[in-house]
Amino acid sequence: MKKNNAILFLLVITLILTGCSATPEGAAKQWLDAMLNLDGNKILDLTCIAQRQNVQQQGLYNSTIALLPQMFGFNMTTKGDVTGLKFTQTSINADQTRAFIHVTGEVRVAVLAFAQAYNVDETWVVVKEDNTWRWCGAQ
Repeated sequence: MKKNNAILFLLVITLILTGCSATPEGAAKQWLDAMLNLDGNKILDLTCIAQRQNVQQQGLYNSTIALLPQMFGFNMTTKGDVTGLKFTQTSINADQTRAFIHVTGEVRVAVLAFAQAYNVDETWVVVKEDNTWRWCGAQ
């Protein structure tokens, strides 16, 4: 019995620490966080197949821009903050494989001591592929 409780506890902790995308809202939040913090592996995992090429092209552009200062010896990284955003599911289809997420609030992006805040009011499409919710564009 103790072994089962320990396994369940570890599973719950793992899901919490990894920010499980068991919900459409969670997947949308994780995807934006990965985009803002240039986490290419997580971006790929959380982007639907139909949008991967577009997102990869944008990621290549963003990575190139981010690498320019490093070519001159500056270690400048960006840090995104999505805590000021609200992710609300507005609808989901009958077979629960496509949802619309309304994203509102303020997102912040910082480079060293400089930070910029942006207001967000968008609706995103999130789809379930291979039993995982993934961002799939804006409506």
